Amino acid sequence: MRRWAAPAVAVLIASVSAVMSPASAQAGAPDPVRALKQQFRNEHGVRISETTRYFFGKKSKVSGNGTRISGRLQFAPSGPVAADFTWWDLSSPKGKGLPSKKSAPYRVIRVGKDVYDSANWYPGPVPDGKKWVRLPNKHRGRMNRDMARHASLQPINMYDSSMMKAVLKRSASKPVSGGFLYRGTMSYKELSRVSKSTLVAWTSGRPINEKSKGKVSWQLWADRDGLPKRLITTDTAGGGKEPLVKRSDTRYTDWGCHLVITAPPAHEVIDEADLLEYARMQNTPIPPDAGNT
Repeated sequence: MRRWAAPAVAVLIASVSAVMSPASAQAGAPDPVRALKQQFRNEHGVRISETTRYFFGKKSKVSGNGTRISGRLQFAPSGPVAADFTWWDLSSPKGKGLPSKKSAPYRVIRVGKDVYDSANWYPGPVPDGKKWVRLPNKHRGRMNRDMARHASLQPINMYDSSMMKAVLKRSASKPVSGGFLYRGTMSYKELSRVSKSTLVAWTSGRPINEKSKGKVSWQLWADRDGLPKRLITTDTAGGGKEPLVKRSDTRYTDWGCHLVITAPPAHEVIDEADLLEYARMQNTPIPPDAGNT
């Protein structure tokens, strides 16, 4: 019995360690950061489908409202460089198993730093033939700016290698059918430290910093090569018994597809400043009668 006791204990300890070890340390697990970087090639991209819902406490009558996004993201060696997607608002679910009422869809195209919103969202008059409005980033609204970056409202930027490394480091992983599942949680304070860009709170529009209270929990499914297939996050802002919560569920398909996103034809585009001037001219009061009628 004694001869077998030590090996048996050693095997048991090794098995427990393998289950509890961080995702980055698991033998045989692919590296999602490396897998993502390999996708950063000219004229390649990925298709995205996402649902985000907001919960403002159990007593809120608007709890569960959200946004649906469907589109494509184009890469270059530097990362995402263009996006073409459609989004629409979702009302609260009316009952278990019942779909939400869907609003009118809005299409957005981003090429580099230029973002074009479909003109059908604009409530005022639009010149004939103008189908797109190009707005300065500061005038696009916080949510619309966030979507335009990656065709997503996820708090975790998978295309930021430093953030993804931190996410994986703080994840527990396990093999699942078709790949691996990574689970973890990170505070706003930690997120602000590991992100290359400034993170903005979805509740206030202000930058997240060391004093911000909140956390993000995630479940990330990746295939056998490490490429993300699905990301579910719960972004909890503040504290208390009924904090503000944003839940995002994103699916990624067709990694590496050939993709070239171009700006709309110039003759179909109007800049915001020109559109405002056009609207002002359309509403200019009729001058007083000069006595010649």
